[in-house]
Amino acid sequence: MVSSVPKPDMIVFDVDGVLVDASRSYPEVVSRALLWGWTRVLGCIPDSEGFSSRHFSVTKTHPAFNDDYDIAWAALNCAASRGTSSLAAALPSPEEWGALLRGFTGTDVLSWVRSAFGERVLRDPLRQACEEMYFGGDEYEAMGETLLYTTRRAGLWERETPLASFFWRDLPLPAGIYTGRPLKELRLALKLLNWEDFPPDLIVTPETGMIKPSPDGLALLCEKTSASSPLFLGDAESDRQTSRSFGRGFFAPIGNFLPDLKGYENPALALKDYGLL
Repeated sequence: MVSSVPKPDMIVFDVDGVLVDASRSYPEVVSRALLWGWTRVLGCIPDSEGFSSRHFSVTKTHPAFNDDYDIAWAALNCAASRGTSSLAAALPSPEEWGALLRGFTGTDVLSWVRSAFGERVLRDPLRQACEEMYFGGDEYEAMGETLLYTTRRAGLWERETPLASFFWRDLPLPAGIYTGRPLKELRLALKLLNWEDFPPDLIVTPETGMIKPSPDGLALLCEKTSASSPLFLGDAESDRQTSRSFGRGFFAPIGNFLPDLKGYENPALALKDYGLL
C-alpha cells in the first residue's frame, strides 16, 4: 500500500548553526562591535563585558533578527539612549532585553530601532566594523576592501567549524541554501564545508532582496527545482517563521535557540530522522 503521508521533496539549509558552527564567530563580532561603538564612536566607558551570549540567544528567538550585525546596531543604540556613559548601567540585562524585544511585534528592525531608541550610532559604519572583525585584515583586503575602523588581526570566521558531515551531492533530494549571510561571507562557509561547487542558482542570500522570515526564498528554490514540500533546516525563530509563512513542507530545528522545540544536534541527525541519509 502506498503511504499517503507527505514527504519532503527538497532540502533547504540555513547556514549558521546548521551547516556551520558559528557560535565562536558572530556572537563575538556582535560583542566586539558593541564595545567598539561604545568607546570609539560614543567615547563612553567600557565597564561591562558588553553583549553576552545570553543576550545573543534571547535575540535569536525574535523572527526579525536574522542579520547578526543588526543585533549589534540595535543593542548599541538601545544602550546609547539611556543617557549614561557607563555601559554597565546602560546595557539592559538579557531579561530586560528580552522584554524589549517582546514589545517589538514587526519585522522591520531599522524602523523599530530608530523609533524606540534613535540612531545615535549610524548603521552603515557599524556594519563595516562588524565585517572587518569577521573577515580580518588580510581576508578583507584580499577582497579589495579597505580597513577603516579596526586594526589588522585574524578574522573571527577562522573560529568556525563544520556541522555538516556529508556532501551536498550525496543527498537523495535537490538541495538549496536560504541564508542571511551575504554572499562574500557565505563563500567562506562553503569553502570550510568543501561545498564550493554548490549550484549558485540554488542559493538565496540577502543580495537577492529575499530576507527571512519572508517565505520568498523557499518559494524561489521550490520553483527552480519543481519541488513543493521542502524540508527547511534552521536554528532560529526567523527560520521557523519562514517555514510557517511558506505554508508547506517541514521545519527541522538545529541546536537550542528555540527553547520550546527540541533541536537536533547537527543536520545529519535531522536528515536521518527523515530517511534522507
